[in-house]
Amino acid sequence: MSSVAGIVFVGVLLGLIASPHETAQVAATGTSRVVQKSGDSTGAIDALILARGSIRQADSALAAARRVISLERQSNPAPQDTLSSALRGERDSLSVLLTTLQTDMERAAESPLPPAFKSLGSSRALVGNQRVRVWMDSLDQVDKLRAPFGALGAGDPIYVALTARVNELGRLIRDAATERRSELRARLAPLLAPPPPLPVATVTRIDTTGFVIAKQNATQQFTNAQHLLDSMRHSNAVIDTVAKRARAVANVGAPPIAMLGSALVISLAVGFTVVFVGELRHPRVAHMREGEAVANVRVLSVLKPSPVLERARRSSDVETPPLIDVTSERYRTLYLHLAATEARVPIITLTGDIPVVVGTVAANIAAVAAYEARNALLVDGDPSTSMIASILHVEPAAGVQDVLAGRRELSTVIITKTIGRDRPLAVLPSGHGDITTAKPEAVREMHDALERMARRYDFIVMAVPINYAMLATNTIVPAPDVIICAQVGVTRIATLRAAVKGLRSAGKLVYGIVLWDDERPRV
Repeated sequence: MSSVAGIVFVGVLLGLIASPHETAQVAATGTSRVVQKSGDSTGAIDALILARGSIRQADSALAAARRVISLERQSNPAPQDTLSSALRGERDSLSVLLTTLQTDMERAAESPLPPAFKSLGSSRALVGNQRVRVWMDSLDQVDKLRAPFGALGAGDPIYVALTARVNELGRLIRDAATERRSELRARLAPLLAPPPPLPVATVTRIDTTGFVIAKQNATQQFTNAQHLLDSMRHSNAVIDTVAKRARAVANVGAPPIAMLGSALVISLAVGFTVVFVGELRHPRVAHMREGEAVANVRVLSVLKPSPVLERARRSSDVETPPLIDVTSERYRTLYLHLAATEARVPIITLTGDIPVVVGTVAANIAAVAAYEARNALLVDGDPSTSMIASILHVEPAAGVQDVLAGRRELSTVIITKTIGRDRPLAVLPSGHGDITTAKPEAVREMHDALERMARRYDFIVMAVPINYAMLATNTIVPAPDVIICAQVGVTRIATLRAAVKGLRSAGKLVYGIVLWDDERPRV
């Protein structure tokens, strides 16, 4: 490529030296010919304005006709509720009971785990069912027997048998809930309001066919005028470009070799000076040893993502987000740093100056934990970017921001993302908003809730902005362990040093640094 560029540069240089005046004359002649072919766009603009006015008139006529027709159709009054106050109260109670039972059944169907079965069995609709009470007691006993196995007992036959018993008890509770739901629906059906009467057919007295045809014709005229005007504008742009080039060639005052040589030397010198001065004033992290030296923190891993060659073999691989790679040895090694028996870190917080790098590293660590059959939770604490939702291709509408605002409960916003074929990963999206504006009471409540979740999940990964991670109080981060993510050649040394200093001043434990040695991930 460099040799071809050199040959083209030499050829253009020789051509400019040999015939600069002939080139200017030819360019001027071509410009005059193109200018002669240019047309007047006044007619196209007038046609465009006229067509737009016709469309507005047709829309006004159609809107008036629709208002008249809608007034004619409003003739049937709404049905009256003739039930007594006692029956209405019974109907409302049954409706609330049925809605609560339906919600608990859906939650148990989406998350077939002992907590969901217990929540369904404790529903008000099933309180009086003796069979459900016996099944709930059995479920508590089986769940206590499963607890000592933890996450490492998946291959134990006793653990498998206990899990099968849990599923069987869950199905029995769901069957009882289904029977109770049918009973409630049967009791509620006679108390519902009668269906509204059929609407009385009305005869439309306005024919809008002419208005529709007029609008279609005006729209077609508008489209044609717009295409003609766009074509003229493109031709004028071409003419302006050719004229500008011709004037530039005709106004050459110095020898071409002097101009090209001077421009080349000046551009190289200025470019090198700008880059060199910028690097001297704001040096960037370039190597693992440099990062450890300036921050006085060890570098846990240097990530160099590589393309997955066998990504399209299975449908589960095709559905996996492109930035997730659970087979990467670097991510697995990084996860083992955190999940080692001697230095196990149940809650780890990732932060940095580049949100997409922080989100990618956090999502991959959590995905590797889920792939290793660990009960993992990934928390996105940056509602301003919602980077975790973008990387995992999930909906960020409800999440941390909604819980802090009091609009949702924490247990209702946690979603499950499948990793690989059947490995579940719990994800708490960020929502939309500004996490720093939350009330201290809500922040403290969510902090305690995440701290309690450490007993339910084997591994919790949080991704938060660098300024939020430096907060000593009024933060949802329940653990002090922090990993800083930086990008080689982009993150400034001063920024990295300030981040480590700020985190330590806030009482955080900087566990290490992760360097991203590649281009910025594309979400």
